[in-house]
Amino acid sequence: MNAAIKAKSPARLATDDDIAAYWRDGAVCLRGAFDADWIEELREGAEQSRSDPAADTHWYAGGPGQANVFFNVSYSWPRIAAFRRFIWESGVAEMAGRFTRSRKMNLLWDGVFYRTPGLDQPTPWHQDMPYWPVEGDNVASVWLPLDPAPLDSVLSFYRGSHRMGRFKRLSFRDGGKSAHFAAPDRPDAKDIPDLEAGPEAENVLRWAMEPGDCIVFHGYALHGAPGNKSSARPLRATTFRFAGEDVRYIERPEGTSPSFTGHALKPGDALDSELFPVVWRA
Repeated sequence: MNAAIKAKSPARLATDDDIAAYWRDGAVCLRGAFDADWIEELREGAEQSRSDPAADTHWYAGGPGQANVFFNVSYSWPRIAAFRRFIWESGVAEMAGRFTRSRKMNLLWDGVFYRTPGLDQPTPWHQDMPYWPVEGDNVASVWLPLDPAPLDSVLSFYRGSHRMGRFKRLSFRDGGKSAHFAAPDRPDAKDIPDLEAGPEAENVLRWAMEPGDCIVFHGYALHGAPGNKSSARPLRATTFRFAGEDVRYIERPEGTSPSFTGHALKPGDALDSELFPVVWRA
């Protein structure tokens, strides 16, 4: 560990009120959780993701080398050192452990969401867990904007939706107009209502955010984003996904995103493995 890394402050740990809000609402915003040095490192990682994209990058608008892009890529930590340092040295895994009331945290994966200026293609309302190859209650994501995120561009959440069952999976490529997978959804998957109008809008949570702030949210929390409304600056964000003791590996017949092959995990297995390493213990 070099001197610059040692000098960086640890993540703010969750207070009792923060934890209560997380379990009540499904999402909570923490102000000033990470210092400017960590944010600058994560920006470098995000730019590496754009200049040297991974083969499994999801391009929702534009493509490699193009000026205007909206992309998402997961599981970059093996190839991007800035993300590895953040995961193991910033305190983010302990933060997730405290929110989920877990005594150990497995890393699921990191993610980068990158929109160039004026790229306002939305991220549709969705839950994360129905897309993923894991199942359990102690899954938490930590979302960090790397640029100022005003109310018209920030990630939004529907209060209490982590306790509302399972919703249908929509495609990010067309703003949620079609299904994500060709295979049909589970019979119990519900349509996502219009959450921006009428009485439903009163339960939408959103916070104007600055770099260094973060949102911690449950794997089943409904969330979405309107896109980058700024014509002057990009909207870059990183996410770090963690799982506690109750989470197990599963296979979904219709497929998962991200998808993993070449590992020894079987449905029902605990996650401890090279694929999903333990990154924190109480």
